[in-house]
Amino acid sequence: MIDRSLWALDVLVSEGYHYDSSIYPIRHDRYGIPGWQRHIHLVTRQGGALWELPGSTIRLFGANLPIGGGGYFRLLPYGWTRNGFRRLNDVEKRPGIFYIHPWEIDPGQPRINVGALSRVRHYHNLHKTEARLKRLLDEFKFGSVSDVLAAHQHQAVA
Repeated sequence: MIDRSLWALDVLVSEGYHYDSSIYPIRHDRYGIPGWQRHIHLVTRQGGALWELPGSTIRLFGANLPIGGGGYFRLLPYGWTRNGFRRLNDVEKRPGIFYIHPWEIDPGQPRINVGALSRVRHYHNLHKTEARLKRLLDEFKFGSVSDVLAAHQHQAVA
């Protein structure tokens, strides 16, 4: 999977991007690179380098388990995300990288006739997502990517 996907980083570097957050270090049937580093790191490619900010995971039972948002935020209990971010922040002393798609806070979106798995992945708990997101924003401090990278680089120098 790694060799088939990393060409995209070359394109980002060639287009002048300085950071990316598209690699999720998990095992999934449609995406992910399970062996990828779990935390912020510099990726050097032939054409240059960029910072990778992978979706947040916790390491449990020998596997990286997702806590960084998207469908996992909707499908799993809110406490999974909260406890995972607490572990990252308080135990691992790392920032969490969280993402959400705009459609995930719109329970009134049009429904497309899809199979059962896609229906669960895309529509389950849409009615809960906005309230969960507000709660997460109240419980944790968030910053911009530039702020997180500046703090990371400062810690690396110190």
